[in-house]
Amino acid sequence: MTHAILGRWGKNLAVRLPHGVASELRLHEGERVEVVSGPDQIIIRRAKPHYTSDELFAGKSPSEWRTIYSNAHEWGLDHGQEIVDE
Repeated sequence: MTHAILGRWGKNLAVRLPHGVASELRLHEGERVEVVSGPDQIIIRRAKPHYTSDELFAGKSPSEWRTIYSNAHEWGLDHGQEIVDE
């Protein structure tokens, strides 16, 4: 078990992760973590990545994306009441 000491960071309390813990988890300065508290426990885990739409669609032009997903609307044959005249 590794121990850490709480310190002050402005009006907040901060926990410094020992080098061994940060290295084992491959955590780096500036990386986001999620803090969950429960009865008498604190869980710190790596935050899930949060991407902007620009980041998600980077690398291809709008026409390239349209080409890739041109048949994405194909749902198969119509059955029952969902038949739509085009």
